Formats: sequence, structure tokens, C-alpha cells
Amino acid sequence: MKTNIIENTGSCRVLVQSSEHKTFTDFRITATVDGPMPAGLAADELFSQVASILVSRRIQPIQEKVYGLTRARSNVLSRRDSIYRGRGLDRTMPVTWIQGEPLMGCDFVGLQLWGVASSDGEPCVATVESPTTGRARQWTGSGFRMLHLPCIRGTTSAGGLAVGRAAQAREMFLNVERGLRDHDMSYIDVVRTWIYSSRLLEWYPELNAIRTGIYRQAGLGIEGGPEFPASTGIMGHFDDEECLMDALALQSEGPEFARAEAVRRSPRQDSSFNYGSSFSRGMVIEIEGRKTVHISGTASINAAGASTYLGDAEHQSLETLMSISAILERQGGSLSDITSATLFCKNREAWDAWERVTALLGIPTFPKVCMIADVCRDNLLVEMEAVALI
Repeated sequence: MKTNIIENTGSCRVLVQSSEHKTFTDFRITATVDGPMPAGLAADELFSQVASILVSRRIQPIQEKVYGLTRARSNVLSRRDSIYRGRGLDRTMPVTWIQGEPLMGCDFVGLQLWGVASSDGEPCVATVESPTTGRARQWTGSGFRMLHLPCIRGTTSAGGLAVGRAAQAREMFLNVERGLRDHDMSYIDVVRTWIYSSRLLEWYPELNAIRTGIYRQAGLGIEGGPEFPASTGIMGHFDDEECLMDALALQSEGPEFARAEAVRRSPRQDSSFNYGSSFSRGMVIEIEGRKTVHISGTASINAAGASTYLGDAEHQSLETLMSISAILERQGGSLSDITSATLFCKNREAWDAWERVTALLGIPTFPKVCMIADVCRDNLLVEMEAVALI
């Protein structure tokens, strides 16, 4: 049974969605700043609400992403740490900060948090460490484990960033591989990635080629072998790096405990590898009879791989929603099952167009964080990634 709990205080809005399983409850928290206010005050208000929810529902976080301008990062994360410490929360929890231009006039946009609460009240999520990738979060369930590696950059063994964007990209993908290996996993176990680049439009094809090469060496995407993970490739950064990456991996003792199945193509879009992108349209993870559907970053691209409705943000918004809906319908769900989403708009006008389309069509209001960012092609105006629980 899924529940929606909306908590509003001042200019902040927190939406909690939960899904009960036999041995755990899955929680998705989306918290946003909905108006102009100083970033520090917004952070105090928002993290206080989130901390209360984590404590009261005994949620053990697996992934936390915080969005905003880099100039607010230190202040916001310092306040997060202080509030979490005051509520007795585990301060070893890593966080990924994503730089992006806000829409609501505050340097701090908000956060997305995914966590679980075990039915028996026992700890099931812990911070684990690797010499290469630092802190990560590992969820150990009944017959499976998931590992989330956050904020992996293209650093060398000496600790600094590799010189040049191609070298950084290669080291980033290799660092993920090394981090997985440190936790007895490999790229074959990866089900979802999030890739951010501060200058995405300048070199996305080059980034794709590097990714494809690393994946091929790892055995992904080869005929009859494991499929590519679901993924988002979007404009964003943490600091001064050319690119950074989050990765989610799953290992299971058998399909009766947990299984993942890639959505290579959808009813509206063919395989992305046809136009040089090494990712699946989505990934379906099934645990204890419930599906979690990870929808890759999706934009207005047709079955032939061409961008559609050029210059028309309203029709691109509609096409994006229809493509996401088509994947969910194949899994027995709909847009109303989305529990977490990130919407990237090229400019404010594209966001306004999205709002008009969703209001006119009565699209279900699902929790999302909205930011201004370049999409992987200059002629694409909107892109959305999503998670749905079915």
C-alpha cells in the first residue's frame, strides 16, 4: 500500500511516498524550496523536516542527492550535518551535491532521498568504504544486497583530477569499476547510473564513446550478455570536475530474492545504442513481488533516434511524458506510480511549457525536483528521469 504524506512549512514542501514489502518499507522523500529565501534558512527548515521524518519512520537512507548552486553548497551541507547530528542520525551517510540553476529564486533547490525501514526494526543499511571511491551505502536484504556509490569523479591514484576531460571521464568510469571490485561487485551488477557534466553539449559523444569502451571491456552490451544499465546523462557538476557519476549495483542469491531486467527499448523508442548511447531505457528491479522501475533520462526522441518537435517545448514535454508512460504501462503501471522524478529544462520558457502541458492534460502530480540544465542535444528542451513503484 502506497501512502502520500505532504508536509509544508513556510516556503518548503516535503513529499514522502512509501511502499510496503514483506521485510521492509521503501521510502522516497522529495523536499523542495518553493519560493525565494536565503539558502541557509531554507536548509534549516527543509533538513529539520527531513530529519524528523527519518527519525519517526526509522528510515535508513541509501541515496541522498542535494541540488543547488555551488556557492551555497558549503553552507547548506554544513547545516545538514548539524541538523542530522542533533537528531542522532548517522553522519557517515554520503551525499551527492548537484550544481544546477534553480527555478524558484533560492540558491538551494532541495533534495531527493531514498531509504528503507526494516520490518523487524533491525539495521539493514550501513556505510561501507573503499580506498578508491570513499564512502558508499550498502543495503543488505533477504538474499540480496544493493550498493550505492555516490559522487565518483575522475581522480587519479595521486588524489587529484586527471588532466583533460577525456582522461577524467575514463578515470571516472574506471574508479567506479575499482570501487565495485572493492565491494566484491563488478559492472555486470550495475543497474542504474547518473552521469553529470558541466559542459555536456561540448563533448557528450566523446563521453559516450569512453563509456561504451569501458562497458565493452566489462562485458556489458555484448550479444547474449548483460544489458547496459539504465542511466541519465545531463548537465551538472559538484565542483570543478568535468564529470561525475553515481552508480547503483545489485547482487542477488537468486531471482526469487531479487532480480533486475533491463528495458532495452520501449513502445515509443528503440535501443539508444542505435545512436551511440550505451544505456537501457529503464531497469525493472523486482523484490518480494513489487517492482521498482528506474526510467532513464528521457527526452523527445523518436524510434529512429531523431529529436522531434524542434523548438516546440510543449510538444517535447508531451512526447517525453508519453515515452515514460509507455514504459510504465508495459510494467503494469502508469504516471501515477511515479514516486520520484527529476525534470531538467533548458530554460525557464521550457519549464513554463511543461507546466502548461501537465496542467491542461491533468497529468498526475508526482514528486519531482526541477532544474535548468542542458540536455544531451542542443535541440532538446526538456528531459525527465523517474522512479516508479508498482
